[in-house]
Amino acid sequence: MKKEISEGRRKLEEELRTQIGNIFVPEAKVFGMVCGCVGFAADLRGLQSDDVAVFKGRISAILEEISKSVGIEPEFVYARKLPGSEEVVTLTARELCARCKREFAGSKAAPRPDIVVLKKKS
Repeated sequence: MKKEISEGRRKLEEELRTQIGNIFVPEAKVFGMVCGCVGFAADLRGLQSDDVAVFKGRISAILEEISKSVGIEPEFVYARKLPGSEEVVTLTARELCARCKREFAGSKAAPRPDIVVLKKKS
């Protein structure tokens, strides 16, 4: 799995640099949450929420591909902004636990103001 995470980080950084410009992805990780959700997350520098809006489909597709390569079936893909700014600091793809699946199922809005939803499986 180490190889897939490292390759995913590199691929995401290369794609973002090709599409947008000077983007740095210093860290990528697979995580497990206390609620039962699991996912893939990449920390970023240089990405703005306007960039995410323009390249939403491509960013979501890359995150889904990377997540699947590490055994995660992404149901919720999102960008997290630095609170109070338009700088995106994390891109995340999550496989939702039963509770979060119910919680997100009926909601069209983002769960928090610092979250930009890229894709949500109904």
